[in-house]
Amino acid sequence: FAPCTSCVFQLDTAIFCSYPALITHLVCFFCMDLKDRELLRLLSQDARSSWSKLAEQVHLSASACQRRVEALIKDKVINHFTVALNDRAVGNTVKAFISVNVTRGDTRQAERFRQQISLHPQVQSAHMISGPIDFMLEVVAEDIAGLSRFLEDDLLNMEGVRDATSSIVLRVIKPHSPVTEVA
Repeated sequence: FAPCTSCVFQLDTAIFCSYPALITHLVCFFCMDLKDRELLRLLSQDARSSWSKLAEQVHLSASACQRRVEALIKDKVINHFTVALNDRAVGNTVKAFISVNVTRGDTRQAERFRQQISLHPQVQSAHMISGPIDFMLEVVAEDIAGLSRFLEDDLLNMEGVRDATSSIVLRVIKPHSPVTEVA
């Protein structure tokens, strides 16, 4: 195990994202204090908060907040800042989850699938999962015909795709929401 970049704790106590192979910099759980955790919670709710607003909420100076957030970015605790779009407002009226199975035993085909799927703008997220399904995709389309085109023309023609099953979202009960508590 390699030590955390900020202390002497080993990686078995580290926080890392769902893609540990991509991590080049780790911070262990014990190096983040309550102020860091509160900053993460606040930024996950509104990443556009000013340093002065954050400072007021966590009882630090604006420059201290900025330094802490920059350190969290450097240490790969914060991956990026983003904007949550309204799918309908940008022309995507259909959302679906698509279960995909790829040909087993050929890791090169699975890798090509991962590369190809990441290039499709209508794929909002893609996850390699355990169990009888290999991948779960979250996909948006302008309409049912657009989803059908994606399935038939793109997804099912990708090398290594054995089968795919789609489930169309009828209603979103709980949308992706900001973190309300950081462990």
